[in-house]
Amino acid sequence: MTTLHLPAAACCLLSLALLAPAAQAQKRGGTLTIGMEAEFSGFNPAKARIFNQNTLAPASSVLETLFVFEGAQIVPRLGLDYAEAPDRLSATVRLRPGVTFHDGTPFNADAVVAHYAWLLAPGTGINLSPIAPLKTVEKVDEMSVRFVLRQPWVALQSALAAENLVNFIGSPAALKNDPEGFHRKPIGTGPFIFKEWQAGDRIVMERNPHYWEPQLPYLERLIYRVLPDANTRYQSIKSGQVDIGRMDTASHVLDARKNPQLKVHEYQGSGAISWNFNATKEPFNDQRVRAAVVHAFNAKAMLDTFFLGTTVATTDLFGPNSPWFCPRLNWRSHDLAKARALLAEVGKPVKFQLVSTNTPTGRRQAGMVQQFAKEAGMEVDIRLTEQSQNVRVGLSGDYQMGVWRFGDITGEPDGALAYYFGGENGTPVSRHDTTRIDALLGKARAEPDQARRKALYCDIAQIVSDEAYQLIPIRVTYYAIASPKVRNLGPITNSIIRTRSVWIGQ
Repeated sequence: MTTLHLPAAACCLLSLALLAPAAQAQKRGGTLTIGMEAEFSGFNPAKARIFNQNTLAPASSVLETLFVFEGAQIVPRLGLDYAEAPDRLSATVRLRPGVTFHDGTPFNADAVVAHYAWLLAPGTGINLSPIAPLKTVEKVDEMSVRFVLRQPWVALQSALAAENLVNFIGSPAALKNDPEGFHRKPIGTGPFIFKEWQAGDRIVMERNPHYWEPQLPYLERLIYRVLPDANTRYQSIKSGQVDIGRMDTASHVLDARKNPQLKVHEYQGSGAISWNFNATKEPFNDQRVRAAVVHAFNAKAMLDTFFLGTTVATTDLFGPNSPWFCPRLNWRSHDLAKARALLAEVGKPVKFQLVSTNTPTGRRQAGMVQQFAKEAGMEVDIRLTEQSQNVRVGLSGDYQMGVWRFGDITGEPDGALAYYFGGENGTPVSRHDTTRIDALLGKARAEPDQARRKALYCDIAQIVSDEAYQLIPIRVTYYAIASPKVRNLGPITNSIIRTRSVWIGQ
């Protein structure tokens, strides 16, 4: 079993999150109501194409992966163990026996083979960058499968433990027989059974009485409420109508810290606020313009006035709490003189459109980007889109510069780097030339020495900064505000509120 190690700062965050409820006796029953920021993207990977952060939480309650990260360690879920071939061109996973999907069909090797065969089939439209080296999955016996690779890949188990669209395994029978129904009502093996989705309002789930880990879950019911307005979401938590919700408004976090009736959960990993530049469209087909926008962005001003000190500026791609942190990176940051010099070199007026979400946060952040660009001599128009539609705008390429999110990274960064910046299994959202990055990813996948592999990942991060493929100025600190009754909540990595072992106390 592969084990990864986080530095002391991250370990402390994890320890604080995990040790507090340990002395309490778990209590069964009750309903947990969770406040969400936006509508869900749906659960059929081919239709959704990406699971936004609001979709990942309910998906993780119904659907499961072969392995999962708990803190820095990979632990079994639907897979029991992992055996890598000496040439690293394949690995065998032994599966957990006695597991059934919520529709009564068995979880076995056939189900795993069908899942990945469907993903890998031509025409699904799914970006397979997180599992780019995977060639096929073969049945070894009823409860074992072999992952066959196109090239040696030391990070395969880490990739399989990522909670994302390609690794959540649903019932192949349900997906094949009714793909539209699965999109609205997923069927997995997880601790909760999906009951209903009222568009724009809520998702309701109930305890799976036949879950393979008999003592779990503790809760009887989950309700995911769609509450896009941050003030409404926060007031609902304060009043007790909602038990927990993710919050990204600094004033709410600071207020909750002073309230003894609330508990603030926080986690800082590799996640970051980001904006994509579309490198196929003017003016961002010119690297100098992309770099000028990066240097015009005043991270300190946004941290002081918008985030009120609740997070920090980026100094590299991965963050200081990551084992892949690159402390010697020459990372582009605020330098107004350099931005103006680059624009003078371009020699013509620069004007572009910025796409942002039509939320108070999205509008305010877009206004700040507009102001920073103006100070450097650029003109920016703002185009607002509904938060639930922003992912589709990014995937379609219908933008010049658009708000995005650099997701948190657990385990090896290979999958995230391939998704955001590589091109082997799909065009990255920023639509840049991926040749150099793809070559470095190929070397890193075959490199067994972690220090040398890290150096290759840092080389990729340096290219991202040098070429200014994205504007990634501020680290995300994920916050969730909850009633103190919500117990045993693990780290909210990648902003996912995981409910598998949560219980409600007094």
